Amino acid sequence: MQMPNTRQIRRILAVVIVASTVALVAAILFRQFRSTPPETASKPISPEVDMSLSQLTFSEMKGNNKLWDLTAERADYDKEAALAKLTGVKTEIYDGKAGGVTITSKTGRYHEAQHLVVMQEKVHAVTKKGMVFDTELLEYRSGPGVVLTNRPVKVVDGRLTLTAQGMEMTLNDEKVRFQGPVNAVIEGTHAKH
Repeated sequence: MQMPNTRQIRRILAVVIVASTVALVAAILFRQFRSTPPETASKPISPEVDMSLSQLTFSEMKGNNKLWDLTAERADYDKEAALAKLTGVKTEIYDGKAGGVTITSKTGRYHEAQHLVVMQEKVHAVTKKGMVFDTELLEYRSGPGVVLTNRPVKVVDGRLTLTAQGMEMTLNDEKVRFQGPVNAVIEGTHAKH
């Protein structure tokens, strides 16, 4: 058996060092390209926003009773103005004779001091009894338990379809008052001969 000479040992060590270096660089590059880039904020935060949240759920209680739940995909809160700007909004109101209302909209605002929820853009509301109304702006005032709009509104209740400029619904007795002229259509039944 012949012992390797110094020159052969140096070549073997050089090959091992080069192979180790290439393997290390390849591992680093592989991890770098495989890792996901850091996420950036989807929307820049303006100076008047004190806090920005994703997937917010907020409730208002009166004693042991829950009055309503508000959920939003995003909320930007301004502490000084006590105002939350909302995106992807759903409000469930549990108050009233009807057993409640569920309202959805693209955007909205919650005014903390006034306990006022303003919902905007493609507002769609459904009462537990099945009345449906659609508008572009709707306010829920939890103090008096009122849902109202001054915008054009379409209301569907069974066979009855109403359109009007503005509406106010008190949740306690589920009475609806319309502002301005009201157009009403009642679907008839078709008799078989």
